[in-house]
Amino acid sequence: MSTVSNKAWFKNFKPVQEWQYLKIRIWSDEELDVEITEVSFRMSIQQALQSIFGQVGASCYINVLDWNQYHNEGIIKVKQSELTTVWSSMLNHQFVVANKACALDIIASSAHLISLA
Repeated sequence: MSTVSNKAWFKNFKPVQEWQYLKIRIWSDEELDVEITEVSFRMSIQQALQSIFGQVGASCYINVLDWNQYHNEGIIKVKQSELTTVWSSMLNHQFVVANKACALDIIASSAHLISLA
């Protein structure tokens, strides 16, 4: 006898989208008078992941799609399965840029890149 159910309501659901897109800003209470490059942005994200979750967090796949150095905002692409790890590490991470305390702020999140444009 088969143990697999053929009922319509019994299905294994997977997320419709494999990727999640996050719009992130580096902010500080004081005005940042230094230019933050895309490399610095990438390193800030990696440091956040590693400081909160160690080597497991640092292994998360993150792709920086866009960086605006004038507004200190960027868009990253994250696997849907790693979203909670990345999100929580960014919210709990603080760092220093030019002797000013900074944090990562998630402005928007979407499964579709076009909605963050």
